[in-house]
Amino acid sequence: SKYVITIIFNEGNTARQQIATLLQQSWSQLGFKVAVESYSWPKYLELVDHFQYQVMLLGWIPDYLDPDNFLMPFVWGGGAFSELEYRYNVPAADVGKYLSSIGLVVETEKFIVVAGEKGSGAKYTGPANKPIIVVSYVVDWDTTNANWEDPVSMVTLGAGGLKDIPLSALCKIAQRIIEPEVREAVIQAAVIYFNKQATLLMMGQSITGENYGSWVHGMHYPLSTFARYDLVWEDPDAPVVDTGVLNIRNDPETMVIGDIGWPDTFDPAKSYESFGWEIFWHIYGRLVTLWKEETEPIPELAVAWAFSKDMTELYFVVRGNVVAYDPWNGKTYPITAVDALFSIWRAVRLNLPGGPQWMIDEFIDVNASSVLTESELDSIARSQGLVTSFEGRSAEVHSLSELLRFFGYSGPTAGAVKFKLRFPYVPILQIFVTGVGSIIPMQYALGDQHQAALADSNNGRNPAAWAKYVGVGEEDATFKLLSTKPVSTGPYYVADYKEDSYILLKYNPYYWNATLWQELYGFKP
Repeated sequence: SKYVITIIFNEGNTARQQIATLLQQSWSQLGFKVAVESYSWPKYLELVDHFQYQVMLLGWIPDYLDPDNFLMPFVWGGGAFSELEYRYNVPAADVGKYLSSIGLVVETEKFIVVAGEKGSGAKYTGPANKPIIVVSYVVDWDTTNANWEDPVSMVTLGAGGLKDIPLSALCKIAQRIIEPEVREAVIQAAVIYFNKQATLLMMGQSITGENYGSWVHGMHYPLSTFARYDLVWEDPDAPVVDTGVLNIRNDPETMVIGDIGWPDTFDPAKSYESFGWEIFWHIYGRLVTLWKEETEPIPELAVAWAFSKDMTELYFVVRGNVVAYDPWNGKTYPITAVDALFSIWRAVRLNLPGGPQWMIDEFIDVNASSVLTESELDSIARSQGLVTSFEGRSAEVHSLSELLRFFGYSGPTAGAVKFKLRFPYVPILQIFVTGVGSIIPMQYALGDQHQAALADSNNGRNPAAWAKYVGVGEEDATFKLLSTKPVSTGPYYVADYKEDSYILLKYNPYYWNATLWQELYGFKP
């Protein structure tokens, strides 16, 4: 053949190298010329992000635990909509009342899913042996064409590269559906349709569980996160060897992790790759977290949460007496509700290319969110009532004290945050477990401008005022600082690093939950 197929993978990843070699051998036997190329991890991500490849090999750990986090990164066709609606249990004869044309018809296990342009007059001649779900849309062509013109994989177009309007409508409407069976059917329809159209093959699926080694114990992996290093322990007689780094030996008090490359950045507002998130999982705290192999969020830097009754406002009560550790200057900074909102707001404001900020901006209007005092949250609960759920229990609460009792918390608090949701989103708590949910101290990020930013925002009640102090893009001062000098609100801090060589993490001496180590192992670092 005169055509050359080029397969790319990230250098150092032996599994992908083996896959590429097998594909090269198999396709060569079919008469194709096949080349295999490897790139450094940052360069590889750049090529993949901008669809600059013919065949690429990539793994995927979901950002958060919901099918939507497979639909949007891989399946979504880049379409945007000014209007998007769904109806279910629609009689076949009535489909034409809601659609002017039909873009797709997919039969799923329990429903027929029909999607098309909003209007009337469409002639539906498809199957009618199951209840029908109708998805109607009006395309926002300005945004859609912008997404398609210079697409960024997993950000403005699914990694499958399939530019498709009806498929996009299914992906987007699935985010808004709260009826479990209807949502499941729409997700199934999107996947069925995509699998018949796209040139993307997804193989294998990770499961939660514990990784057992010869002498290493406690390596628990929730599906969307990483093992907590501070919960891992070795047998006392485990082998001890030199690491070749800073005269450090791999003894039972030292853990050595081999990884696939260098993290994109130390700033959680930018990094959207597994090694970066693995680092964030250990140096930063989040409002909620996952424990060992469990898949439901539990409190971390927040001690309780609740929703408005229409599920469009999410409230977190922030844990008191938490400090961030700045190892570069030997300082600590108190963490409050202001820092929690600032961290989430900042990721959206920076809008860094290829970053994970879409997970926030897609579902949360950060400028309409605000910091509250405990008394203000208590007043909202008393006047409106709030709903909450945790550990399989649900309740309606009418005071802050009732909410805290529901979560079994009686310690200090540091204010509350109200996040304004763009629409009710079933897995919204899972977003806050991710790397982009990492909490940083606003005082460290803004330095001498911290007090002015507090005053201008009325202590976080008007976060839009922070735009004066945080810019857009990689020239922003807070990004330049945090991308090279991260601080810690988690169990470890970055003590030292040498690019493309090593990162040294040490126990955070100011970690709010350090008593956990005493309870588990009988010591406190």
